[in-house]
Amino acid sequence: MAVNKNFVVKNGLEVNTDLIIANADLNQVGIATTNPEYTLHVNGGIGATDSYISGISTVVENFNVGLAGTVFSVDATGIGSIGVGTSDPAYLLEVRSPVSTGQTALYVYGDMRVTGDINLDDITLDDASVQDLTVTQTANVQGTLNVSGITTLASLGGITTTGGDLYVGGDLYVLDDIVYDEVTGRNINITGVGTINGVKIGDPAGIITAASPTGIVTYYGDGSYLTGAAPNLSASIGISSGGTPVGSGITMVDFTALNATVTVAVPPATATGVATVNIQPSVSLGLVIALGG
Repeated sequence: MAVNKNFVVKNGLEVNTDLIIANADLNQVGIATTNPEYTLHVNGGIGATDSYISGISTVVENFNVGLAGTVFSVDATGIGSIGVGTSDPAYLLEVRSPVSTGQTALYVYGDMRVTGDINLDDITLDDASVQDLTVTQTANVQGTLNVSGITTLASLGGITTTGGDLYVGGDLYVLDDIVYDEVTGRNINITGVGTINGVKIGDPAGIITAASPTGIVTYYGDGSYLTGAAPNLSASIGISSGGTPVGSGITMVDFTALNATVTVAVPPATATGVATVNIQPSVSLGLVIALGG
């Protein structure tokens, strides 16, 4: 039957029991239901080219965008998960890109605040302000790392390695031992005991200054101003008689005299660093040496 005019139903409409129900009293239409609860109540799926909703849309269970929710999916059951790029999110918010690396999966334009923990595989930062940072494995810094507070490295006994130079603008405090290959410094101050296998002075004018209970003891590179007994000290001296040099470069002088008195005058009776030996009866020291006495 063909009806070439408007078809008007004033009291309601029912098609095939529950295919279409139009309730004129409640102004509600039900599709696939005999008891519509909304202005348009549809049981089943809706296929539409475009959908425009000016108010609030409530999805009770699942909401999918893309084929089977592969673009965007919301699972309101369980913990209530949201997936971007996945139809099966395992977390409250899971964002996946087609590949694991080389493609940006999440871009945030603005600030991001995280009150809990962040577990990262790799991270690249342009600018970051961190209150507390714990690195359990390796951290590579290609540019400049500025730390305004206190930096604790390997507090649990690990090893901190720097492949290049380490510049410390202030003081460096080392609680335990320090081992180095070579060290160059302007001043070194050791308040405890320093054990050094060998000391090399760059030139005879070099000075070694060591603290003592009575003040400061100064040792010169040429061995002058040494005090106290030094049985293992090896040095050379020169001998002169009446102002005439007799010899030099010797390390020992043995004074022996029969029926004579040998007296030795040392500072402060003599000049600093000079000891005077007087043999009585007075003979020439050169003669004594020449005679073997």
